[in-house]
Amino acid sequence: MAIKIYIKLTLLVLLFCSKTSFGQNIADFQSVEPTVQNSNFVIPSSHTFQKIILEGDALTAGGVLPRNTDFTGYVPISGSNENGYLSINHENVPGANSILDISFNPNTKLWSTSYSMAVDFSPVAGTIANCSGTVTPWNTIISCEEYTSQEIANQYPFPRDSNADGYDDFGWAVEIDPVTKTVIDKRWALGNFKHENLVIHNNQRTAYQGADATVGYLFKFVADMPQDLSSGKLYVYRGSKNGSGEWVLLDNTTPQERNSTNAQSAAIGATVFSGIEDVEIGPDGYVYFAVKNEDRVYRFLDSNPITGTTVANMETYVGNTTYSISHQNGTTNVNWGYGNDNLAFDGEGNLWVMQDGDNNYIWVVKNGHSQSNPKVEIFGIVPNGAEPTGITFSPDYRFLFMSIQHPSPNNNSSTQTDAAGAEIAFDRATTLVIALKDNLGSSVTINNWYLDADGDGYAVLPIVQSPTSPGPGYTLNVLPTTDCDDTNPDVFEATTWYLDADGDGYAASTMDSCNSPGTGYT
Repeated sequence: MAIKIYIKLTLLVLLFCSKTSFGQNIADFQSVEPTVQNSNFVIPSSHTFQKIILEGDALTAGGVLPRNTDFTGYVPISGSNENGYLSINHENVPGANSILDISFNPNTKLWSTSYSMAVDFSPVAGTIANCSGTVTPWNTIISCEEYTSQEIANQYPFPRDSNADGYDDFGWAVEIDPVTKTVIDKRWALGNFKHENLVIHNNQRTAYQGADATVGYLFKFVADMPQDLSSGKLYVYRGSKNGSGEWVLLDNTTPQERNSTNAQSAAIGATVFSGIEDVEIGPDGYVYFAVKNEDRVYRFLDSNPITGTTVANMETYVGNTTYSISHQNGTTNVNWGYGNDNLAFDGEGNLWVMQDGDNNYIWVVKNGHSQSNPKVEIFGIVPNGAEPTGITFSPDYRFLFMSIQHPSPNNNSSTQTDAAGAEIAFDRATTLVIALKDNLGSSVTINNWYLDADGDGYAVLPIVQSPTSPGPGYTLNVLPTTDCDDTNPDVFEATTWYLDADGDGYAASTMDSCNSPGTGYT
């Protein structure tokens, strides 16, 4: 599914020092109460969300946003926290990627889209199942193909090598320029397998990645030149899941060698992980990676990102157990469960974990967590049928961008109001931005105002909703809206009139009215 946020350690230090300029950190919240999914998107009351785009919405360059929104990568323009490109993967067959030009208005505190278009993959023989990915240190997008040509040969009528360039068409990481919204190339040197995502070290040469397969392998790639993923050394991990291991060099020069990444890994006895999802580098220098079918996030230390061939301290960082979650209604013991998927570190070194399976929670593992001293919270629960995907942050970590993939079409029984005042039903794929309420949308309280111009304690309709008084005579006091004459304090509620047309003192019916309904009423 999706995610990738690249962290430069030097930038992280600067952000720690300056975070007070924005008040609270985005990870300052009380856990939501652990429950099963319903038709709403549940997040802490301290936070709010704004819809960016929905499945089926028109793209300004033509066409509509496809379904199955996944990796959602914010690429800042000139380092901006409020002006950038938003890349959205679509995990479909054929695959797709959409790029939006978005900006934040500091006056309204809302985001808007000025341009949007679908990326054309025809120059590289198309794409498929674009799952997670990354924003590179040089501000390009890597979109990862989760299916290989060999895997889908019996399912879909696609040739294995349609352009006869020697490379299988699918099973690669694709580099995209978000400025021109065009494909740079498929990065063949990263190997052919079921790509989920990758993370690029701040040396701009080393990448770590994994295969999202039942028989999946963990890889390290070292580019020959910085910011150039077209050539380099590809290694696979062999060793313990709780201890140490080594990087084993694979043959990785010709198309045939690059097509055979999985076969080479199996032949040298590489360690098998069942479903490697996102891989991230933490501010502590450890490399973290989620393994969905093993219900845990591992981490390890690489002896040297460029020249090192040994791995130390491979261990389970979080998962595969039960955690105590404190929320506003008490404390609940919650099993971590199946499906830890997308990962991202925020500016405080907290690890955000998106769950594809079980209750589809958005977990936050606080900086300083260990299995013996756990610090685990639940930030969100996505709507029925959905999984959370794709998070990246703005450089200052004020804003979190994510998508909600494949929610149930039956979620239209209820709506939620977003930060822009739009009513959102989570019945189709949705891309959002999330922030503390002070940082997104209006924080003004809307009040109900009652008009009682004559001050008799009775108001007239309509009740006016406004943050401030609409004018003289309005009050915040809740009053009966039954005043018959708001210019006369001696006239207010309606009178009950009795119909006694024959004058015998017995009424046939009654009617409440400010004035006599007609002949015979008394």
